Amino acid sequence: MNMMKATGGLVALSLVAAALPVYADGAETKPKEKEEVTSLEEKDDFPLSVEVSLDVLSDYVWRGTICNGNPVWQPSVTLGYDLGDWGALSANVWQSYDLTHKRGTATNSRRACGLQEIDYTLAYAVSLADFDFEVGHIFYTFPNNNGASDQDLYATVAYNNPIVTPSASVYWNYNSAHGEAPSAVYFSFGLAHDFEPVEGLTLTPSASLGFGDNAWSKYVTDESAGTELTDQTIGLAASYAITENVSVGAQINYTWIPSHTLRHLDYMGCGKSQLLWGGVNATFSF
Repeated sequence: MNMMKATGGLVALSLVAAALPVYADGAETKPKEKEEVTSLEEKDDFPLSVEVSLDVLSDYVWRGTICNGNPVWQPSVTLGYDLGDWGALSANVWQSYDLTHKRGTATNSRRACGLQEIDYTLAYAVSLADFDFEVGHIFYTFPNNNGASDQDLYATVAYNNPIVTPSASVYWNYNSAHGEAPSAVYFSFGLAHDFEPVEGLTLTPSASLGFGDNAWSKYVTDESAGTELTDQTIGLAASYAITENVSVGAQINYTWIPSHTLRHLDYMGCGKSQLLWGGVNATFSF
């Protein structure tokens, strides 16, 4: 197992963490009446937006690997700029803390407080007809791993329709911290759909699967395994809007490794090939 993955981990896109917030729909423009002058204080017309997300998870799972098998706290801040019909730009800072670490001395405060990872993402998103597109760059840093870092370029497309939303993403790890797989590629395909059983409550069942090329399997396991179906996940997320700007949520996921070869190479880590994990979150938008 790549030591950086075992100790620092990378993002879930998240699932990936993705995911990243998409601002491609643009701000809603309020019709002007009687030569009304719109104030910049009106949120709907102001191009800048800020979103703060606070997540607490039972495990840190990223692309099928257990980056941390302990409870983690993952705060993030996203700054968005609406370009109207031209889409939107966003900048995100994301962190992951191991909650089992105890606070220690100031001379070793980062390690003692459990700070594992800080990621920086720049993205551009745009909607065309029923399709959402996003491209971006992720810079992963690991403060407790001798300054190690990684960089990904990615592209995502999703098709919005009333039945189910399919999506496809590709991530190109072009700058490995270890230099062992400088051009590793990971693909992700997903299905999701939002339900609103009552006003303010959104339920989102989802399913995803990931593929990695030979360089990707070597990047994670230090062994070549060819192109493999790396991971599969099914999940259910719930979000409740307390106000227009504040929401709380929860999620539960089941992730497993379908490839016998990757299970043998301990792709998931911690000697596991399947994991039930989840957490809660709160989101504040301005």
